[in-house]
Amino acid sequence: MVSGPIPFGRYGGYDHRKVAGVIFDWDGVLLDSLGASFNVYNKIFRELGTRELTRDEYLQLQSPNWYEFYSRVGIPKSRWDYVDDAWLRLYGDERPALYPDAVACLAGLKASGFRLALVSNGSEVRVERELRGFGLAASFESVLCGRKKEELKPSPVMIQKTLAALGLGPDDVVYVGDAPADVQASRSAGVASIAIAREEVLGGRLRAENPDYLFDGLDGLTEFLSGPR
Repeated sequence: MVSGPIPFGRYGGYDHRKVAGVIFDWDGVLLDSLGASFNVYNKIFRELGTRELTRDEYLQLQSPNWYEFYSRVGIPKSRWDYVDDAWLRLYGDERPALYPDAVACLAGLKASGFRLALVSNGSEVRVERELRGFGLAASFESVLCGRKKEELKPSPVMIQKTLAALGLGPDDVVYVGDAPADVQASRSAGVASIAIAREEVLGGRLRAENPDYLFDGLDGLTEFLSGPR
């Protein structure tokens, strides 16, 4: 696994005193849903009569923008609506859990005075149901999910809308994500990116995107962001 924090990009001289808010991705950062999604997609591939992926293949190809993923694995656009519906139907049988470091990280950041928000490409119904189920709905001042295809990350639109909702500027927040699309969205929004590489395969993909910081989990994130304030 990678170690962190590793400084990359333009925020190598991170100024702890300026940051007031932390925007999180959901899947792969707080929720351990990669295995669930992997299982669901292979069930869909069986329904479609196409080849299933290995776990490493899935990690190399997956994206929080699932339409990018569909293109990468060769699903024709004429079947995208079917795959969308099948994913939601089959995902209901999965029971993903929070990562062990998620709750402590959120609690530590809130106790340190940071304002928290969530930006996810996941469906609003699914993500908000999971937030309620884990007792985290009140942890975030703002929650934005993928309602429109054109606003899905790597588009910066949802991050920009979250900044407006919080009344903060790009230099006032960091975005914590686990995929290249998260780093790209952060960069386009002018926000510092903290990439979480919980799998070595993802670490290689994230390094290639040159995030501002790279961690292998959420342990130590509160201490890093708090710094000398």
